[in-house]
Amino acid sequence: MRNTLLLIMTFCCASCSKIEQKEKKNLLPISMSTEVRSLDPSIGIDDSSQIILRMLFEGLMTLDLSGNLVPAAAERYEISSDLKTYTFFLRDSKWSNGEPVTAYDFEYSWKRVIGRSTKGAAVHNYYPIKNVQSFVQKKTSLDEVGIKALNAKTLRVELEHPTPYFLEVISTSSFFPINAEIDKKNPDWMNEAGDTFISNGPFILAQHKQNDEIIVLKNPHYWDRDHVKLAGIKIAIVQEGLTQLHMFEKNELVWTGKPLSRIPLDALPALKKRGDLTFVPSMGIYWYFINTEAFPFNNKKMRKAFAYALHRKEITDHILQEGEMPALGVLPKSLNVYTDPYFPDNNVEQARKLFAEALQELGITKEQLPPIVLSYNSSEYHQRTSQIAQEQWEKAFDIRVVLQQEEWKVHYQNLVKGNFQIGGMGWHSWLRDPIYIMQTFRFRSDGVNMSRWENPVYQALLNDTEMEVDNEKRREKFFLAEKLLMEEMPVIPMYFTSICYAKKKNLKNVYVSELNQLDFKWAEYEKK
Repeated sequence: MRNTLLLIMTFCCASCSKIEQKEKKNLLPISMSTEVRSLDPSIGIDDSSQIILRMLFEGLMTLDLSGNLVPAAAERYEISSDLKTYTFFLRDSKWSNGEPVTAYDFEYSWKRVIGRSTKGAAVHNYYPIKNVQSFVQKKTSLDEVGIKALNAKTLRVELEHPTPYFLEVISTSSFFPINAEIDKKNPDWMNEAGDTFISNGPFILAQHKQNDEIIVLKNPHYWDRDHVKLAGIKIAIVQEGLTQLHMFEKNELVWTGKPLSRIPLDALPALKKRGDLTFVPSMGIYWYFINTEAFPFNNKKMRKAFAYALHRKEITDHILQEGEMPALGVLPKSLNVYTDPYFPDNNVEQARKLFAEALQELGITKEQLPPIVLSYNSSEYHQRTSQIAQEQWEKAFDIRVVLQQEEWKVHYQNLVKGNFQIGGMGWHSWLRDPIYIMQTFRFRSDGVNMSRWENPVYQALLNDTEMEVDNEKRREKFFLAEKLLMEEMPVIPMYFTSICYAKKKNLKNVYVSELNQLDFKWAEYEKK
């Protein structure tokens, strides 16, 4: 450990001489279990990426230490009387290379996400903005999208309709800016650490060794640098939860557990008994995407049969131990618009009936049904959940279910490309609004819609929720949309998640939100 710290200290001296010597000793040691997908805000929408992106970048709005939505790169904003035009006035802030952050950077960055809609999965967050959906559908040009820098300090955004969650959605990582001139000169800048990587957040990227280590250092050009107490953060990529726990116990890490990693299941009882665990309610769900374009799940009854046959309570009560709850819909309790379940848990009799009807509609016998492949990433939790699901499906239908485990990036890409039948995925809302989860299934062409399911009635209901200003009527529309989703079953809800972690007591002021966000901007750490 001493040798590791010595290497880090040497690196800090070479990379960021402006940081004081005493601050160099304050690198916060944490660990993540998976490598980031990308440090490009238009692509890195997975949990690991967005945690690091939040260290490096900052949007117009952000959440403060208490979870309140406050201006960030924007100093203030104005909203038109019809609630459809937002004008943001930028504060004096700089990129990590000392250049000013401008409204032109924001216009370029946002239009870049929209223009790259086929390459990334973040464009669905932009749909409230005027003509974004029309552009994605190739009906309008990018110049007609309602994003315009009026001058270097003023950005005007026009919406399709009043959007109550708009200020919150632009605080998420897919709306972070990038330096327009740097990106034009070197489109691969985000793949290189050091002086090449330009950001505007509390920290800068000093080192990135794939599947090994990420080091970020305090950004001396950050506008709010006086509130950043850490000299930097060292993030080790350690896949094994048991290794992370051992490092935590030896004080080599100050954090173990979500949202950075998962505590080994077998270690939870002892940590609970010691009182070391913290539980935070989560707006997250673990579900199984069903490829509705792949046989035999192009049949609705087959999809419902597999959903009904599962015994979720057995999984949450006897396998998982972090406060998870069986999911019989897709909206977590804090977002739920309907208290009753949409379908029965562990209704094997009904599942078998639907299974037999599906085989008949498909024109095959059970013996002609090929093995069903259940894909999941290499998390212990996902592995055990999938093993139980495999047992329950094989017992219910007397069929063969094959488990396919892949490293996270491979698994994610397989689902995005449609190379799967049933695929497990954790999903977290980035908004305190049902629309974020519900719009996952809005358009077949969206990268987030891994089920490849689309329904015009569902689309119309979501459109209605965005036009409706009456909260109760809006909730009713969400209820009807969720009911339709569960009737069609392009995704099998498994359980609602919670955020469970342990941290060292001398680590303070880390913001953990129910949106699965982790922010170290205000963190303070005193080594014992």
